[in-house]
Amino acid sequence: MEKLPSEMPLYSENINETFLKLSEKADILYRFVALYSNYIAQNRNYGVGPDLTMTESHMLNSIVLTPGVTVTNLARRWERSKGAVCQVLTKLEKKGLSERRKSDSNGKNVLVYPTELGLRVNDAHMVCDVTDILATTQELLKSCTMDEINAFYKVLDLYTGYLRAEQ
Repeated sequence: MEKLPSEMPLYSENINETFLKLSEKADILYRFVALYSNYIAQNRNYGVGPDLTMTESHMLNSIVLTPGVTVTNLARRWERSKGAVCQVLTKLEKKGLSERRKSDSNGKNVLVYPTELGLRVNDAHMVCDVTDILATTQELLKSCTMDEINAFYKVLDLYTGYLRAEQ
């Protein structure tokens, strides 16, 4: 059985040895994050409307699922600053996919709504996402069990919570 990190000495006589032991698995995560960051930044066309990055697509999906959402709520949902969310919203607006409106009850609040084109693009995006998720799962099932795949998502969720608590 592999030694658990808690059973490993914090430092060995040779820091290089300790680093290599600990970083071997961490490097898998770093490579995944680097590749996935590149993947989500690529423009995609869903067969309807303009090309979108995954960040734009998923922000649009949040707007479609919660019409009238605030910038603050989008920032919380996507772990971004309000400024970063506003940058994505500006891109979506320029592409004709969403619009901001002042709240009737409080003129200070700005609410975000999808446009008709935004609704159509979101539908096309969801079809592509479902297809992609199913294909990826099928590919992973060639080497992993469904329990292992579910454990991977559980660990990602726990790690996300850990990172959120650290901020």
